[in-house]
Amino acid sequence: MNRTQLKCLLVMIVLALIGFGPLSLTCLIGLFVVIARPRWFFELVQDLYRNGGNKVPFAPPARSAAANVARCKAFVCLIGLLLLDIAPVPVAGSLGLYLVIARPKWFKAFVETLYFG
Repeated sequence: MNRTQLKCLLVMIVLALIGFGPLSLTCLIGLFVVIARPRWFFELVQDLYRNGGNKVPFAPPARSAAANVARCKAFVCLIGLLLLDIAPVPVAGSLGLYLVIARPKWFKAFVETLYFG
């Protein structure tokens, strides 16, 4: 487990614990990331996957069709999770924990598509 993974794990645990409520903070942060595509999130994902592949240098987010499709898919999924998180189980926080612990290859590829198309 690398240092970034440990930090993300702690943050996701806190978000999962405070996720019991009408609005999921995890989903709101996710929606911000999908809309703004900040540099810090891209670099965070690259550091999280540093042991599992090549680090892609950051460039300004693309306005390609593939990036727009990825943004739409992520936005719809996060809105669905936001609605689902009204239930007593913090689904988005649990999903975030899974992404940090398992580091599936598809998530890194999706983030790169989200930023560069």
